[in-house]
Amino acid sequence: MKNNFRKVINADGRMSILGVSRISDDVADAIKYAGNNFFVMSEFKEEVNLKIKKIINSENVCVVNSASAGISLAAAATIYKDRVYDVNKIVPNNNEIIIAKGQNIDFGAPIEILLNLIGAKTIEAGYSNMCKKEDYEYQINSNTAAILYVVSHHCVQKNMASLQEVIDLSKKNKIPLIVDCAAEEDIKKYSSMDIDVVIFSGSKAVEGPTSGLVFGKNELIINNIKLHSNIIGRVMKIGKENIYGLLKALENYIPKKVINFNSYLDIFNNNSKIVCWKDIDDRNIERIRFEIKDSIISARELSERLKKNDVAIYLRDYFSLQGFLDIDLRNISLEEAKIINQEIIRILGE
Repeated sequence: MKNNFRKVINADGRMSILGVSRISDDVADAIKYAGNNFFVMSEFKEEVNLKIKKIINSENVCVVNSASAGISLAAAATIYKDRVYDVNKIVPNNNEIIIAKGQNIDFGAPIEILLNLIGAKTIEAGYSNMCKKEDYEYQINSNTAAILYVVSHHCVQKNMASLQEVIDLSKKNKIPLIVDCAAEEDIKKYSSMDIDVVIFSGSKAVEGPTSGLVFGKNELIINNIKLHSNIIGRVMKIGKENIYGLLKALENYIPKKVINFNSYLDIFNNNSKIVCWKDIDDRNIERIRFEIKDSIISARELSERLKKNDVAIYLRDYFSLQGFLDIDLRNISLEEAKIINQEIIRILGE
């Protein structure tokens, strides 16, 4: 089969709009193995769950088709418990999910839409630039079903209650806590914390196929998530191929891969059109940040023109309006870094 897909160099990060991440040959082989065989799916899922429990050191595990599905299913499990046929038909009064205003984000889909999908009512705590633990507590009432805490670069980072503060608050008030940390890297860090439900992406840091991983300390809620996965979750079904591919990715997972940062930086330091340096974000991810000398064109224009190349080049352009572009190294080779640099030189030299 001949394909006419444009080649993409992904220096943006593990982004859904670009297919997230590359899978290894081992993961591809696992997907093929599952695809070529039949299983009693209930037994297959349970066996995979048992293996994943050991890998991530978690008592309770459920594989879903995406982190976003995990949010909807976790909310359904806290609101409807095991009443799987009541979803959106008989909505109880205690359907409120509390989330910090600065964490009610759109990461490609608005979180509140994922909650509305199953009849949850989104209750924002605090303000867009601040949310203290007292702001969460202010919103707690008899209709509160759960607190949702989002760990993401998309969220407001300053003046926000810490995860540990919210864990303590949820325990004090006996309210389930759901933590969405889809793009985080240290799974065992979160599995060791006293969190009811944790949601990870299987295709971002883990570099598995499209999938999501739900785990946590609350056995009842995780079991109810499994029940809801068979009803409203049917429209979010994950197949055997991706379940087994995720297992293999987790078996091979190295949380912090070593990147020879200076080798990449040297490539871009030879570019006289830009000034670049090392930038480290809140998750300790090292990227190359640069600005254009002499303001030949804007950073945003450069980013857009690189995307339109025959070989589309995507840089991380969250700060382009401030004049900065970032180069995420996790998905690019040194050869691809050279191509990016050459294209920057070409465009800025026009």
